[in-house]
Amino acid sequence: MAPRSSTATWLGRPVAGVLFDLDDTLFDHRGAADRGVRAWLASLELDGMLEDHVEQWFTLEAFHHERFQRGEISHVDQRRARIRAFLPGWDLADDAVADDTFAGYLACYRASWSAFADAAAALEQALDAGLAVGILTNGEQSIQETKVRRTGLASYGVPVFASSSLTAAKPDPRAFREVCDRLRVAPDACVMIGDSLRHDVAGARAAGMAGVLIDRGGRYRADEVEGVDRIRSLAELGW
Repeated sequence: MAPRSSTATWLGRPVAGVLFDLDDTLFDHRGAADRGVRAWLASLELDGMLEDHVEQWFTLEAFHHERFQRGEISHVDQRRARIRAFLPGWDLADDAVADDTFAGYLACYRASWSAFADAAAALEQALDAGLAVGILTNGEQSIQETKVRRTGLASYGVPVFASSSLTAAKPDPRAFREVCDRLRVAPDACVMIGDSLRHDVAGARAAGMAGVLIDRGGRYRADEVEGVDRIRSLAELGW
């Protein structure tokens, strides 16, 4: 691989490429999921407090999506596991019925899709700086590409690298190195920007890259991010 060169820097370090996480970095997944699940729950007759149901939904999402990333179950199966665990009293043993029930949530979720206000400018700025730019995301390739297209971010021509089409998922260093190789950028000249300390920052560092944490809502305590480059908005990036 012939390393790509650039005059851009990050904290004094020469940079030739930048990778952006998608969900909750460029794309407002949590916001869309929160709005979507609340709209969906309004159509169901469930006992208990709404906030308890919302919290349970996100707990199940995190647990079963992580199983998918580890290769334990397929993407479709993690959806079925989530809906069955969420609605244990419902007759969802038949896969078609489980899929149809989950589709109710999906419709509400997709209707709420949006990119963050600073996402398009961040991609444009990185491209204008002459950087090799990619989106590295855990998820199903076709679904992640649809998010990018539906939110208008595809107009920048930035390639999407989803874990389903890679040899590994974040935080495995192989995912980062594979994408750097495909972008023809040396890992030590590339920066990863994402909202997860474990998946994005720690994974990037293990691959020999710089990792930048975007912490829009102050999710992490100061002691958790000691020694970590943290930003609150993509507008803080300057190449």
